[in-house]
Amino acid sequence: MSALAAVPAAARHDASLADATAALRQAAQVFESAYTAAIDRFDEASDRERLDMVVAIGQISLTHEALLSKYSQMLDTVQGTEAAKSCGYSSTADLLQHEHGLRKSDADAYVRLAALLERREYPALADAVDSGAVSSKQAIVIARFLDRSRRRGCGDDLIGRMDGFATNFAVGADTNAPLKPEALKTLIRSWLAEEDPESVQLTEDQQHDFRECSYFIREDGMVSIHALLPAALGAAVIQYLDANAAPRVLIVDADEVDDLEPRDGRRRKQKAADAFVRAFEVVAKSKHTSIQGGAAPTLLVTVKASELEKHAKGSPAVAHLDRTQEVVPAAEAARIVCDGAIQTAITDDSGHVLKLGRSQRLFTPDQRRAITAKYRTCQAPSCDIPGNWAEIHHVQHWQDGGHTDIDNGVPLCNFHHHEVHRDRLQIVHDPKTGDFRVTRRMRR
Repeated sequence: MSALAAVPAAARHDASLADATAALRQAAQVFESAYTAAIDRFDEASDRERLDMVVAIGQISLTHEALLSKYSQMLDTVQGTEAAKSCGYSSTADLLQHEHGLRKSDADAYVRLAALLERREYPALADAVDSGAVSSKQAIVIARFLDRSRRRGCGDDLIGRMDGFATNFAVGADTNAPLKPEALKTLIRSWLAEEDPESVQLTEDQQHDFRECSYFIREDGMVSIHALLPAALGAAVIQYLDANAAPRVLIVDADEVDDLEPRDGRRRKQKAADAFVRAFEVVAKSKHTSIQGGAAPTLLVTVKASELEKHAKGSPAVAHLDRTQEVVPAAEAARIVCDGAIQTAITDDSGHVLKLGRSQRLFTPDQRRAITAKYRTCQAPSCDIPGNWAEIHHVQHWQDGGHTDIDNGVPLCNFHHHEVHRDRLQIVHDPKTGDFRVTRRMRR
């Protein structure tokens, strides 16, 4: 008997579970054979034949997701959660994660859809899931919108209309093409804003109440920051990060290469991180910032004099961050003595403070204005970060006797400031103009 014939034979009502399970395995073999045959012929097929295959694979995928929802329903309703426990798992979601390789969020989604099929509180969506007309991702987007609307007190009439509207768009009944989950979210929000304007205001108030920001220090000392922001404020932050994460510059010596298109070697996420830090640095130096201990919030970095001597000789050296007690390279301490939001304390080997960063290390607001009036942007080649966003760098380092005056300062963005202190860039004086310019340090 062929595998195709065995599958319907095992699907009879009087077939045992063992027979049905064997049929499932045979069906998988049939699908794999058919799929392999289709792939082998894909290159030589016509456009119409290729489209037919795409549609067929899509139908199989939706059928599979519908079966997973029904399967989850069965596990959740047969003797409560005992079905999963009898297989050695604490819950249906736990079983789905381990046996089927689903992420927790996907497993939880199938459990929610199982409850939908059991209770059928949203009839249109339940029918679409049952028939495999929508994907699990589409279904969970709709279910969560409906759940939230119900919790906010929306009436049964509005819930029923949203159920039908969203399901029709997910299926593609009104658009001739199914909507992907992201587009579905936007469409449902727009529809709800028109049908129930008061809910939009309620959502804004709830988002304001839910706002939060948290951080934790990783084992390697790096800091992970998480923020949950209301939609409008979040969009403003994204706009700022996007604007500052755009492609910018590659550091080159203008005397060496005049026609090379500048390009920034940082990845987009690295540029966004630098922009994120730069925003805090600008605010920390602002007169409008919050006061901590009678002064603007200032991070203290402690470095031993012996470590600075090592650094000056080109040997590895370390400093310590007061807030987190993490160890950082002494080169970082050398860079941040230029920064108004961070202060450096130099100690002897017993921990006694020898020198504490003073206001003389920091350029005054008037000095900053004078310097940025002369240098409008970061002075790295082709970098257009505004000068008033940049850090003012001591051309002759402060710890080397450099004065804090307008003739010894040049604006550098956070990234290029790091590059100077890492000796990847150098600042040279142009005798023709009297200005400073940044060039690539040549390695021998």
